[in-house]
Amino acid sequence: MLAAALLAVPSAPVNPAPVDPAPPATLHCTGNPAASARAGRTPVLLIHGTTSNSRANFSWNWDRAFDAEGRAHCDVDLPDSGNGDIQVAAEHVVHAIRHLHRLAGTRIDLLGHSQGGMIGRWAMKYYPDTRAMVDDYVSLAASNHGTKEFDVQCAAQTVCSAAYWQQRAGSAFLTALNDGPQTWPGVSYTQIYTRYDEIILPYGLSALPAAPNVTNVAVQDLCPLETVEHFGMAYDNAAWLLGIDAIRHPGPARLSRISRATCGWPLMPAVDPLRFPANSAAALAQSVKSMLTTPQLPAEPPLRHP
Repeated sequence: MLAAALLAVPSAPVNPAPVDPAPPATLHCTGNPAASARAGRTPVLLIHGTTSNSRANFSWNWDRAFDAEGRAHCDVDLPDSGNGDIQVAAEHVVHAIRHLHRLAGTRIDLLGHSQGGMIGRWAMKYYPDTRAMVDDYVSLAASNHGTKEFDVQCAAQTVCSAAYWQQRAGSAFLTALNDGPQTWPGVSYTQIYTRYDEIILPYGLSALPAAPNVTNVAVQDLCPLETVEHFGMAYDNAAWLLGIDAIRHPGPARLSRISRATCGWPLMPAVDPLRFPANSAAALAQSVKSMLTTPQLPAEPPLRHP
């Protein structure tokens, strides 16, 4: 979601309709997942946010970082730039998880920004086979419990995109997502957020219930003077330090493992500082274009699962 900037007893599993294969153009993969896994570099599926796409969100930051360390990865492009019904977009994520897992022959990691940090949880809840395919789920400013910002925005406008309606705090979609277990055994969750988030309001809505396999952490817990906002979490150095710690080690991220020596650096190492102005401007331009062209609805889409 790059908008507005320009273990309890599980409930009975739902058996959804079969997923139609996502068109090949929606998934872009780099490297050999099986070889990467054999070398100890778990392949990663990257999931972009609302109003964005994989190129705008990740091609100039995390993709470059994974390329530099020889880690295979795939980027999924959600339909309608992530503005449409998240339930439909989640089917593309399910397809992508299954595809990358099959190529890797082992569990994979998920990395998502904003909606991308939440949508994988819908996939794992309603398509239970995917739970055994995921090792780590690293989320950057995730909309796990929505945002009150969209409550206000959709009420004021009377119309919103499907994804905005669904990411309002207390929406029917998020109520269904968070009813019952919010995490699954065997999956490690690292929820990274910033206290200066202007989209996820309040920022604590990103956090998941405390559990041994969950780390909820603000970038300011690592680097107290960090001032990054929502959009910047895609390239922020402190977010990188936390996220890559989770990806490179068993279990979720641990503050005690991470050096603070680079606190104060604004950009993660893979970001080219000379190209940063153009890359960030292009990412925001993608969001603006998407927001201006996406269909607007008078209400939240109906739930497809009870």
